[in-house]
Amino acid sequence: MIFALTEAGARQPLDPEPHPDGNVLAFNDALGVWRARSVASADPAARHPLEKTFMPHFATCKGPAQQELPANVTPIRRNR
Repeated sequence: MIFALTEAGARQPLDPEPHPDGNVLAFNDALGVWRARSVASADPAARHPLEKTFMPHFATCKGPAQQELPANVTPIRRNR
């Protein structure tokens, strides 16, 4: 996962590999900081030559794998 700095100064998690269907343009700047912006807000003529299209990690994350509990352990229900 890549954490890219958006134009608003927030950190956005991105999948590590470029994706043709992604909606985020990102590149690694000279200081090693990943920079990101929305494809929708980007002017095609002003696109940085190193920018590639990435998918936000939120769009592809399946969440943590459910761990199977041993037979002698009772799960604690958080929603009562």
